[in-house]
Amino acid sequence: MVKKTYLVIVVLSVLFTNCRREQLQVHPAITHLSDFESNDGKVSLNISGGKAPYTIEWSNAISDSVVSDLTAGKYFITVTDSKKSILEDTIEVNQPQWPVCLDAEGNSYKTTIIGNQIWMLENLRVTKNSMGTDIESYVYDNIEENALTYGRLYTWSVAMNDSIDNEAQGICPDGWHLPSREEWDLLIDNISTVDKDIPNIKKTLDLDYAGFYNNSFNNLGASISFWTSTESNDNAWKLYFHKSLSKAFRYHEKKTNAISVRCLKNPHES
Repeated sequence: MVKKTYLVIVVLSVLFTNCRREQLQVHPAITHLSDFESNDGKVSLNISGGKAPYTIEWSNAISDSVVSDLTAGKYFITVTDSKKSILEDTIEVNQPQWPVCLDAEGNSYKTTIIGNQIWMLENLRVTKNSMGTDIESYVYDNIEENALTYGRLYTWSVAMNDSIDNEAQGICPDGWHLPSREEWDLLIDNISTVDKDIPNIKKTLDLDYAGFYNNSFNNLGASISFWTSTESNDNAWKLYFHKSLSKAFRYHEKKTNAISVRCLKNPHES
């Protein structure tokens, strides 16, 4: 009789254990932002336990299990099952893992990793050097709003902050520098390696065709040139891109002309 009683207790215990529901849980799959200050974050909620169906409430007034077009930040969710069990959680969508680039005035720039290099993905638009001193620059057609899209145009001596050293910081933010001709060449080679078919240089570098200044403004929307820190006799080397051409070209440019600047992060600070 004792053995039978023990067997009944064991069976009832197993049945009770099997009938007990799993605790309500949320397993979020998070897609963080691809670029700084973008809105392409995404969260997919995988809910388990409790008793379906579930009701979902987000702090941004959404009730779906998949939410897209999110900016960086914290999002609070409340999940309620059909038995009124409630689970509250916080989900964080982050900026990209590579560094943000901030200039002397606090302007932020998108960046990208190509090969072992970290590049700015926007044209420099700073009006002060890293010491806070005003510098000379040009905005296309003298319309200040153009600086937000196309950046500013600088002569070589201004871009270099009066240095003549290859890979000088110039007017780039601290920890960044004006890339040399060789570093630009490496960038183009790296783009070709990443995309082995037909490298889309324009798309990879997110080019806005800012034109140039040479006593007058020219070529907005058609071409863009970037200074290198490498001299070429009395001139300096530049990288040139044209909207209708798929290649990058290297030319020398008069130092007194004003063109665009992209900065490269110092290797030891990557």
